[in-house]
Formats: sequence, structure tokens, C-alpha cells
Amino acid sequence: MEVISTPHALIIHGWNDDPTKGWLGWLSQKLIDAGYRVEAPHLSIEDRPLLPSWEAQLNTSTTALGQDSLIVAHSLGTFLALRLLEGLPEAQRVGTIVLVSGFYDSPDARASHWFLPEPNWSLIKSRAERFICIYSDDDHIVTPDRTRRLAHQLSGELICMPSYGHFLGSRGIATVPELLELLEDKGLYKPTPKR
Repeated sequence: MEVISTPHALIIHGWNDDPTKGWLGWLSQKLIDAGYRVEAPHLSIEDRPLLPSWEAQLNTSTTALGQDSLIVAHSLGTFLALRLLEGLPEAQRVGTIVLVSGFYDSPDARASHWFLPEPNWSLIKSRAERFICIYSDDDHIVTPDRTRRLAHQLSGELICMPSYGHFLGSRGIATVPELLELLEDKGLYKPTPKR
């Protein structure tokens, strides 16, 4: 008898965000409805230093990651996803990584120490089947050029979804239907039939 595995999704939110709200919460529910087992941890901003704290909070999710896994990360969560991939055991590979408003570099010199050392690109690329980098043409927080540079470093697919700004749920971005269409086109999402 053939065993059918349940696909797995890890949603990583950005700075001071809530993965149960806005488009992240909407996406989680859509993936659950499509049969995914979804992890969307709420990462605290109280513990310092911040990025090492977030990495420690995510470490419990890494054992479940496999070739049927989908990681969707937003903003600062995209940098965390890169560090997560760097830290995986050598034989562990992940399916698809979707980085929304992603970056790997500091917006200014004051914060540069948070983003050092630069990610190990060859190692990261060896840990996933596919990278998709999404940006909006009117994102003034993570400007499109930063996401373009990220896509270049990852040899990833670069996609513009216009007029979403920084994809902030707190600023009214409740759904991103184009993202579901993209996942469907890649064979990663099959909508549940309407009754």
C-alpha cells in the first residue's frame, strides 16, 4: 500500500508581526485547507539578542523540514530562513523557499552587524530545490533592488507583485491571491473544491 505523506509548510513572519493575522494567517489557513501541516511560530521580540533568539525559537521546526516542505518567509523572516538553511544537517534538503520582501543586507551602516557574516550562498543553495523571491514595486521598506540582489545570490526566480507595498498585514494586506496562484502553478497548492 502506498503511503502518502502530508506536505509541510513553515511560515516565518517579519519584525513585530503576528503570523495568525493578515495575509500570513490567510495563507496558513489556505494551506491547511489544502492538506498541509502548517507551522507558523510567533517569534518574540522581547528576548535579546533578537536574531539568535529567533533562530533558537525556530530550531524546533527544522527537524520536520524535508523535500516536501514549503517555507514562506516575509521581510526579516527571510534573513532568518537563510540562516535556518545554513544550519541544516548536510543531508537535509527542503523543497521550495518563497521569500517575500526578502533581503540579506543591512539597510544602513548602523544595523550592519546584524547581517554578518554574509550568508554562505553555495551552502544555502544546496539545501533547497527552488527559491522564489517576491517583491512589490512600491515597497519602501525593503526596496525592490534589495530583493533583486537576493534573487541573484540564490539563482532564484524573481517575481514582482505590484502595489502590495511591504506586504504588511497591519497596513491592510489581508490576502495575496497571486501568491496562491503562483503556488498552484508550481504544483504546491491545490485549492479545495467549492461546495
